[in-house]
Order: sequence, then structure tokens, then C-alpha cells
Amino acid sequence: MAFAFDHLVYFTDKELNDHIDALKNQGLYASLGGSHKNWGTFNALCYFGLSYVEFLAVENEQIAQQAKENPLIGQLLRDLPDKQGPGQFAIRTNRIEEVKLQLEKNGLETRLLPGSRKRQDGSILSWKLLFITNHDSEDKLLPPFFIDWLQPDKDRETDLRQKGIIGSHPAGNLKMNHLSIIVEDAKKTSSLWQDWLGLSAGTGYTNEGLQADCAVLELEGCELHFCSPFGEGPARDLLNTKGEHPYELVLSNGLNLK
Repeated sequence: MAFAFDHLVYFTDKELNDHIDALKNQGLYASLGGSHKNWGTFNALCYFGLSYVEFLAVENEQIAQQAKENPLIGQLLRDLPDKQGPGQFAIRTNRIEEVKLQLEKNGLETRLLPGSRKRQDGSILSWKLLFITNHDSEDKLLPPFFIDWLQPDKDRETDLRQKGIIGSHPAGNLKMNHLSIIVEDAKKTSSLWQDWLGLSAGTGYTNEGLQADCAVLELEGCELHFCSPFGEGPARDLLNTKGEHPYELVLSNGLNLK
């Protein structure tokens, strides 16, 4: 089954325009997305082709607290303000019902939800979300969620460009290279996700800066690099303070977002 990296969710309690300005200073184009009225959140977006970073913030605390059916909103509320930054990511599919059945055959419990957002121009964007709901604990890496945009990729990209949501980066024609994910056991976690998603394994390596050994899974739009500490150092410190979590998005020009 074909999968692609859809977007990284960056949890924040800062002003969204502050993120847009910071990205602009790095040569990146970003824009306000809109409001999720049923979830009490709103976002800003920075696209690299059809893969993007979503800066997600609480717009209405009362509504967000009541949006318990959406695991992403629950995680956002738990993580803010202490765990701002990359928090979760979505994998794109155009066969979300088939993905749901396949995951359940593998013994996973799932929840399928409709999603929508009011854009800046007043139009309504709709999609479907699929979450894996049985996982170990809050300090373990949460499984990614899945998204189906209910329209062909080419049509969606054309629409996003016409609306000015996808724009040209002053820094150049950039793509996502990889997402580094801090975990306790890179081989075990990557093998588990490989079984779930049917992804191919890439060549592992040592990240000296993190003091971590990394296992690689190949995914269209952005590779997944699972990194576990081999001693004391930044990776171990991150595990101790934030648990297993997405850590850093690296772009094709070497720029990182974390």
C-alpha cells in the first residue's frame, strides 16, 4: 500500500505569525492555515511540495478540552507548554479505510475521524484521520496518524498553489530530507514500524552530534530516522526530559527545524 510523509505537527503556544516571521528570516515561505472550529485549534503551514510543517496552537481552550475524540488534540494539551516543538506526524494515503482494516488485522486498535478546517478565504477543507489507539504509555513513541485528503495529489497541489498556501522559498527549491525521532531502541522501533507500514529499510548510521545510533526507514516525502543513545549525551538527555518523540526535521539544504 502506498504511503507518503504528509506533515509534521509542531506544537506551540506562541503567536503563529511569530513562527511565520522566523521562517521568513530563514528563507522559507509560510502562511496562516485556518481554524479547526470543532477542535479549538488553528495553524500556520510551511510546505515543501505536498509535505509540510503544521504549527498547531490552541485557539479556544474550552473547545479543545472537549475535543477528546481526537487523540492529537489530547496530546497537544498534554505537551504544552513544556514540550513545545515537533510532537507528531501524519502519513498520507488515499485508501484510509483499507489502511484501517490492515492495521486491525495486525492487532492494532484504530479510530477513524472526519476533519475539517475553515481557511483564511472562508472555504472549508475536509479530510479523514485515522489513529492507532492502543499504545504503551505516554513516555513511549506514539504511532503516527494517517490522513486522506479525499482528492488526488495533483489536484490538491494545484489548489494549494492557486490559493497561495504553497509558495516559493527564497532559500531555493527545498524538500524534506529526514525526520529524526529519539527512541530508546532504534532497531526495535524501526522494525515494528516497518512491519506496520511495509516500508523499506535504509542504511543505518551513527549521529555523533546526538551520540546516537540511527536506523532508517524510507518514506516518500521524508525519510524516518530512529535514533537511540549509545551513552550519555544529547539523545539521552532528550529521552530523559521529553521521552520518545520526533526531534528534528532536516531539509535538503541542511536547515533544521526542532
